[in-house]
Amino acid sequence: MRGETQAIAGLFYDGVLQPQAWYMAMDTMCARLQAGVFHSFTLSESSAPALESVGNLEQFGLHAKHMAEYETQHAGNDPRLAATLRIATGGVMLDHEHFSAREALRNPVYADWLIPLGLKHTAGVVIRQEGSARDFISFMRPRDTKPYSADDKRFIEQLVPDIARAAKLRARMVTLSHHAHLGMAALDSLRPSIVVVDAQCRIHHANPAAERLLALPGALGARHGRLRCMPGTAHEQLEQLVRGACATPPRAGAISLADGAQRLIATALPLQASHAWANPRQAPMALIVITMPGSASSLDPCLVGDMLGLSPTETRLALLLAMGKTVKEFAAIENMSWHTARSHTKNLLRKTGCHRQVELVQLLQSLRGV
Repeated sequence: MRGETQAIAGLFYDGVLQPQAWYMAMDTMCARLQAGVFHSFTLSESSAPALESVGNLEQFGLHAKHMAEYETQHAGNDPRLAATLRIATGGVMLDHEHFSAREALRNPVYADWLIPLGLKHTAGVVIRQEGSARDFISFMRPRDTKPYSADDKRFIEQLVPDIARAAKLRARMVTLSHHAHLGMAALDSLRPSIVVVDAQCRIHHANPAAERLLALPGALGARHGRLRCMPGTAHEQLEQLVRGACATPPRAGAISLADGAQRLIATALPLQASHAWANPRQAPMALIVITMPGSASSLDPCLVGDMLGLSPTETRLALLLAMGKTVKEFAAIENMSWHTARSHTKNLLRKTGCHRQVELVQLLQSLRGV
């Protein structure tokens, strides 16, 4: 049995990134348990992105709408669900161990929904509980078959630890993908030219403004998928800045480039994997913001906060420092203690990759035009 469970566990881990593999894992378990239907779903009171339900009702001659009907209309009155929730997360619920056949027939979920669909015996497990979110897997046998056996229960129990770990990873990837999607959509809507690169200056994303800029002859361009400065000496400076922004600890910086009669400022900001615009599956990146000095006289607080990954309080502190105010003046304006203001300052410097306040001010000045 061990080889069989290892193969199924491997499919669940593959399912973290490949929905079809999760389906195959559930389908293989379903066949081993001699069940007719499997269902993997999430119940949550939160508005956070949830895992997509996985089931095989179509193969049983039914329709996906029946699973949606269950999740929205029947789950709250389902004695099987109540029994599963009474067991610790990871415990296996076999319905016949919790209520008799007579009790089941008196329950509307069985009498009006489950049995008319041709189903009856159920095995269920809560495989993940985080906050208000609970992930369930369940397997239902046709109504004319026997209840699940002790051997069936042991088979499920052997797989539960791996399924639970895979479910946590799967939920995390859904959340990170959602954040990344929102982050990239926000980046594309920005007016300045913004490029996301790795430590070798390979371009991973460029917003529309940057794509237009890099397509034109000028001080900055793209060659073989890498961001380049056309003057060789300036490119060495750019590479050094990017490596610094991707290092641990990171360090921000900027260079000035001649672009015909104009000048461009290329600012390299650290874009750690935790940032909303970063790809969570890759190493630290650098956010290259390209501006023209003098094109605007003020900084947009929302854009500065987004680009630097700052909280609203940290953004206000950064902009006040750029205006020549002191940390003590910030503490007075915000009606907070000097100690709290200092903590915000340390976080601000850490997030921006700056070591001194003067470096932070220079960094913000390089972003004018955003």
